[in-house]
Amino acid sequence: MTLEGSGASRLLQLFSGDNTHPTTITTAVIRTPLPDISIRIDGEPIDTPSQGIIVAEHLTEHTRTVSISGGTVSGNVSEGGTLNSLTVGNATMTIKTNLKAGDRVIVAIANDGQLVYILDKAVV
Repeated sequence: MTLEGSGASRLLQLFSGDNTHPTTITTAVIRTPLPDISIRIDGEPIDTPSQGIIVAEHLTEHTRTVSISGGTVSGNVSEGGTLNSLTVGNATMTIKTNLKAGDRVIVAIANDGQLVYILDKAVV
């Protein structure tokens, strides 16, 4: 399959598959945040409940293993010492969800409207 057009057009082609059940990319508003998320798709009169919604991981609270090095560190140093570098290896970091009621999101509607994928926050 050769994908053509803009980035959004190519993404839509990937979701569309055989074009018998095309996917629509649009925007929506978070009505109720996670975990019992509901959204109102632009132009729709009712909310979409959580049963038909799939949220991208980076928008949810989740834990990742990370390594951190470099950067600027501030705080107290005992005995008048100087902290010149910082390295943290194999640490875990919890990413908090920042989806709140009223946030605008980019959604892909698939399977004849039975599934709604929340892809990302919309910054407009």
